[in-house]
Amino acid sequence: PGCCEDSSLRSRLLCLAAPRMLGGTTTLGGTRRKQRRISYILREEAGRHRSGVNSICLSSRGDTLYSASRDGTARAWSTANPRSRCLKVFDAHTDWVNDCVLLGNETTLVTGSSDTSIKVWNTQTGDCVNTLCLHTDYVKALACAKHKGFVASGGLDRDVYLWDIEASKHPIAQGP
Repeated sequence: PGCCEDSSLRSRLLCLAAPRMLGGTTTLGGTRRKQRRISYILREEAGRHRSGVNSICLSSRGDTLYSASRDGTARAWSTANPRSRCLKVFDAHTDWVNDCVLLGNETTLVTGSSDTSIKVWNTQTGDCVNTLCLHTDYVKALACAKHKGFVASGGLDRDVYLWDIEASKHPIAQGP
């Protein structure tokens, strides 16, 4: 059987990392050189992040956990069942998602990313409803005043901003 037909854990891991190689030749400066193009086929394991988790936050009722990951997504998980699958994937960042916070009404999730953006999500639909772009380097930390709708962001650009998430695309304050 092929590597992907064997169901053992070792075979599945080898299959995930197995390169697909295509050969060819090219002439460079009169010298014939053999070219190799190597590509990897990455298979997403259903319901899991494809890379490490950077941050988590829990709903006030404790029934939903949100995670931010190096795979560029945030995800919602049910805590009712330890074997539960992912409920929603929040996927619009183009780089690591470094932090996430849940606002007081719990219908709004805010994520900060290495793509320098802050995204505001509707937790019920999974839609990105706003993108805030003022940082010039990775957004590394978020904090919120849950019942006020304010979110503070800090990044590697050494700036701190305070945002009124529901009122504006512009910060209401900037720190040092």
